[in-house]
Amino acid sequence: MKALQFTAYGGPEVLEWSDAPDPHAGHGQVRIAVRAASVNPIDWKTLAGALSGGQPMVGTGYLGYDAAGVVDEVGDGVTGVSVGDDVLGRGQNTHAEYAVLDSWAAKPSSIDWAVAAAAGVVGETAERGLRLLAVKAGDTLFVDGGAGGVGAVAVQTAATRGARVIASSSEANHDYLREIGVIPVLYGEGVVARVRAAAGGPVDAVLDVAGKTPIEELISLAPEASPGGVDRQLRC
Repeated sequence: MKALQFTAYGGPEVLEWSDAPDPHAGHGQVRIAVRAASVNPIDWKTLAGALSGGQPMVGTGYLGYDAAGVVDEVGDGVTGVSVGDDVLGRGQNTHAEYAVLDSWAAKPSSIDWAVAAAAGVVGETAERGLRLLAVKAGDTLFVDGGAGGVGAVAVQTAATRGARVIASSSEANHDYLREIGVIPVLYGEGVVARVRAAAGGPVDAVLDVAGKTPIEELISLAPEASPGGVDRQLRC
């Protein structure tokens, strides 16, 4: 099969679409014929060597952590999915003709392949963030960076759970945030004051998926912990 790969750290110029060993589904896994795969920050960080700890490149590197495609191989212990099913999910080395998924879900026929391929990493990141923050119905949540990949999933999920959601973005994305049930505020300098004004006081939890607002300012928006001892600020 063909896969996107590299043998030296760098930018897009070091990438090659070349032959690679065929992957196979192990226990609890499925293999898909990839129809679409997404690009996430961890991909460019891996490619650039940002996760290497300063060590030189050894061997061949591959990219991709989520994809959508058609199941063509089912591993031992897997139930509820069959060869020929359309799925989306998370795995490794998904920028390839075939990829192995460790977790997956059925792809609705109404969802475009590209949209489905982008759901895995951002969906898991958003869900985990809200779970760690213990966001619940009635909470006021501030998401710094609510119109991006993880942010857009997080704000919609939190709103669906009954939370009141305030999110920062550029002014160009404010109408989009309103459409998905979010109170928008302009990001950048002064965002904490704008959040307080929109919330009418403190908020219950803060999820930072942008990493641009000083952490001390974000911490000031929410109590350090809930009554149950759960931290209410999280930077992804």
